Amino acid sequence: MIENMNTENEYHSTGYFSIIPANVLYSKTLKPNEKLLYAIITSLSNKEGYCYASNKYLGDRLEVDHKTASRWISNLAKNNYLVLDYIYNDNKEFLQRRIYPNVTPYLSNNHYPHPPKNHETSDEKIEVNNINYNNINIHTETKKKFLSNIYLYDFEYQELTNKYGETKTNKCIEFLSLYKASKGVEYESDYATILRWVADAVDEKEKRQEKANNKGKKSTKCNFEQREYPPEFFESLYDNIPSPNSTNTEEDEMDLDM
Repeated sequence: MIENMNTENEYHSTGYFSIIPANVLYSKTLKPNEKLLYAIITSLSNKEGYCYASNKYLGDRLEVDHKTASRWISNLAKNNYLVLDYIYNDNKEFLQRRIYPNVTPYLSNNHYPHPPKNHETSDEKIEVNNINYNNINIHTETKKKFLSNIYLYDFEYQELTNKYGETKTNKCIEFLSLYKASKGVEYESDYATILRWVADAVDEKEKRQEKANNKGKKSTKCNFEQREYPPEFFESLYDNIPSPNSTNTEEDEMDLDM
């Protein structure tokens, strides 16, 4: 189960601006808080073109309970201001709800790869069965095969690349694939397994490898700190230097003898 974003992460993942189009702002069928909720959804949709937040998360932003937020979302969808997309797996288990602001800047983008960080609560799973207006999509997704024995949904792979980067994600997949093959084990969710311990194991493996590569190498350190010398050191240093007042050098004396 993926936990809700905390406040700090929220500000990094949302856009700086929220948008309320004129048709929403001046709508006589929407309540003021429904218009504010629409604005929050556009902010959360800034990066990927859709919002995946739960009713509870959205309700908390406006200090109302999740059922109130659910009713507001339903009303926005009924009035064609939102498009809702419900995703299930092959076993008809709920995976994710995506909320699309029904305006051109968002829906003009045809791909929305960002994964869910907030799974919907049980009441939201039930509510979808009671909605009978047209702008709702319900479809299933199938896990894809990575290497010989790793299975991930597209949004799970995208979530991993967002979190760890593509290079580390592929290392995690390879690590888990070899582990499963050598141990003869299977996991209900390879995605959760990578998050739970594989990513840390890959980091630890790389640290050990780096340590082994650096073993035996001598590290040279320069000490530029000011050294302290006794006064006698400088007196002896200048003993053999001719006085500035001296007019005859050794070569001069040799010339005089000739």
